[in-house]
Amino acid sequence: GAVPFVKWAGGKSSLLPQILPRIPERFGTYYEPFVGGGAVFFAVRPLRAVLADINAELIDAYLEVRDDPAGLMRTLDRYRYDRETYYRVRALQPATLSRQERAARFLYLNRTCYNGLYRVNRRGEFNVPMGRYPQPRRLYDPAVIWAASAALAHAEIRCASFEATLL
Repeated sequence: GAVPFVKWAGGKSSLLPQILPRIPERFGTYYEPFVGGGAVFFAVRPLRAVLADINAELIDAYLEVRDDPAGLMRTLDRYRYDRETYYRVRALQPATLSRQERAARFLYLNRTCYNGLYRVNRRGEFNVPMGRYPQPRRLYDPAVIWAASAALAHAEIRCASFEATLL
């Protein structure tokens, strides 16, 4: 089954044993206004879903995983796990990149930054330092990306506030 493809502070993976028994067996559209890692969505696999978050870079990653997982993985394959690459990629301005490049940058930083945190400064620039991992880690697991893409195939994905999502 599909699982989150990002690390996310406040992720619900560890709470799934408490959450899943509380979800009704039948319901209409599943709404997730703070999608983050999407642990509950991936566990439930609803037929219809609206997934949203105010974080545009996170949403770009969801859209690319859904719409072009192979292209996204090819773009990610260009990144190396080292200090020079990390700080060069972190310094890139997302507005100057294609959606696929923004998504790859986001996933690269998510996998290599300190504790998978997402934090920006007042200018909106990602500013989390590089994590200290003992050996290079895989930037992604192809099986996870493909499974997430399949799970997201019929999901509506929005960059929106929770208020706009729930209207």
